Amino acid sequence: MHCLLWIAGLLMAWTTTAVSGQQNPTITFITKELVADIGGTVELKCSVQFVKDFPVMWIRLPDTPLSFRGSRIVPDNRYSVRYDESSMTFLLQIQDLQESDEGKYQCQVQVTSTNKVTAEVELAIRRPPVISDDSTRDLIVGRGEDVSLFCNASGNPHPKVSWRRQGNAILPTGGAISHGTDLKILDIQKEHRGTYICTADNAVGNGDRRAINVRVEFSPLIRVPRDRVGQALFYDRELECVVDAFPAPQVEWIFDGRKIVTDQHYEVSAFSVANEATEMKLRIKNIQKKQFGTYQCIASNKLGSATGKVELYVTTHPMDTTRKTLALGLTGAAASVIPAASSISSFFLCLFLALF
Repeated sequence: MHCLLWIAGLLMAWTTTAVSGQQNPTITFITKELVADIGGTVELKCSVQFVKDFPVMWIRLPDTPLSFRGSRIVPDNRYSVRYDESSMTFLLQIQDLQESDEGKYQCQVQVTSTNKVTAEVELAIRRPPVISDDSTRDLIVGRGEDVSLFCNASGNPHPKVSWRRQGNAILPTGGAISHGTDLKILDIQKEHRGTYICTADNAVGNGDRRAINVRVEFSPLIRVPRDRVGQALFYDRELECVVDAFPAPQVEWIFDGRKIVTDQHYEVSAFSVANEATEMKLRIKNIQKKQFGTYQCIASNKLGSATGKVELYVTTHPMDTTRKTLALGLTGAAASVIPAASSISSFFLCLFLALF
């Protein structure tokens, strides 16, 4: 404010002493629009014909005076001003450019207190892309919904936005890459779940990116790798079901109408694998005759349930290489001398069982 009042006073004083009949000044050249990097240096030029004693100012629009005649009046030392008399050019230099320096600069020649000649130059600062917080974040949606992912980015030049899936999987819209701020997925299915990556780039810096995890809710689906599994008496055997569902399902094994829990006869386990899949395993220990039959694996969540079936049937020979002592109620040395079923012919095994 003090600076403006001081300049106003000078202009009034100059107006009262101006020489009448002097030819009016004309701005013959002004620097064209500039684009510069943060931390760089620019020089703005303003050439004035017939300037003589007319005062020339550089002003940062809308109303910040930077120089008067050939002198800097702004306290910021990053600015410097000089006058080249041979070309009648007033030069404004700005060092260590900051983002806040972006804007319009005006070269102004005061002819009278009410008349002035002006020309403007715009300074743009290159800025790397920044993806704004109003862009889409992680989503949970229902199967069959229409989904729109949005990625808003700022920067100078204005950045280009593209989409891809993690691992470069095919997008629901087709192809590996989609361009534009919006990515629309119609009738979303569980196959469309996963991470979508938005990238903003304008060749300034390294660009910016955001990963958006899209999860799709759906009722359980069960896959049974082997629906019939065989094993000999007194051997262990593992049954398996793979469940795909979100939210994560409650899982259980059922045999003969009863829920199976881990005990001396069974070992129940479940753990997550790829995507939303859960691997259910049931280990049946030291199989007895009453344990042969059909086992059910059941999975349920808020959207529904599914059932898979695995049949355990008896075989004469064991189906793996594990050797076990026959559990015939013998103890001590007597049990240790009885060989495993894998080393006894079916004839002698049957004869042995008949005797005991």
